[in-house]
Amino acid sequence: MKYLHAIKGGFIALVLFSIGTFFLAGIGPSEDVRIILTVSTFLFAILAGFFISRLNNRYNKIIESTSIEDSYFLSLYEVSTLISKSFSKRIGKLIDNYYILAYDFDAGKYYKSSSKYFLAIYDEMRLIFKKIYSGKKSRPSDSPFGRILIYMGKIEEARNKSAVLVLEKLRKGQWAILFFLGAIIIFSIFYLKVPQLYSQVITVLLSTSIVLVLLILRDLQNLRIGTGESLLAESGQEVFEFIGELRYYNQESIESGLTKVPSNIKKYRLGLHKPGEKPRVKIVTNRNYKH
Repeated sequence: MKYLHAIKGGFIALVLFSIGTFFLAGIGPSEDVRIILTVSTFLFAILAGFFISRLNNRYNKIIESTSIEDSYFLSLYEVSTLISKSFSKRIGKLIDNYYILAYDFDAGKYYKSSSKYFLAIYDEMRLIFKKIYSGKKSRPSDSPFGRILIYMGKIEEARNKSAVLVLEKLRKGQWAILFFLGAIIIFSIFYLKVPQLYSQVITVLLSTSIVLVLLILRDLQNLRIGTGESLLAESGQEVFEFIGELRYYNQESIESGLTKVPSNIKKYRLGLHKPGEKPRVKIVTNRNYKH
């Protein structure tokens, strides 16, 4: 099912409210309703502004953590090539498996399921440590091996931060208050409407704005801004390219609108499995490919 992002949802609300103004006749000026409208608008503005600020801050922090994670994974792979070709190949395969699994889930929700591939890198490092440093006096911290250990710590810090931030969401009670206040505002606006064009236009625009604010809050919480596509995907896709693998997209994510295959990508790997299932991946040619 396609994701109904704020822009599309706002347009639908605009159409529905435009139709509603012709069929729902307003009562006209009322001092009691004006007071209710003023109070509810004031409360809605305070709460919505606070929640948008909080969710936007969360969104920026998750983007930062994800980009840090991607950059350190890339650095880790590049440094692994300085140790040995076989070691680098094994590390590249683990990173590839890690990202395939990560892209099957929303940002920050892959922490536990991807841990097996992340920890497997430590297993590879234990093997290379015994092979290279056993019986030697040289310190691993001064070598590519030491750099990889530092990168692993940075990656784990970013992973953990994203996983914690994703849990910060608006609760059902908070959503209920916003919906309740929004409904009161829209009802009051339609109640005060008079049969003049200016009143109908203002009624439609104000009512649509209330719905748009709620949809923006939902998009921020789901980490989908603008057209509903995830903005956290591109840097990770570049990691695939740097380690010599084709980009990966899950079929379910494409169908839901969470992600979109760029037109400049000729071939990519498509995941046919559902998140959490055993990966079933095939290489496909992009039908929208443009040189």
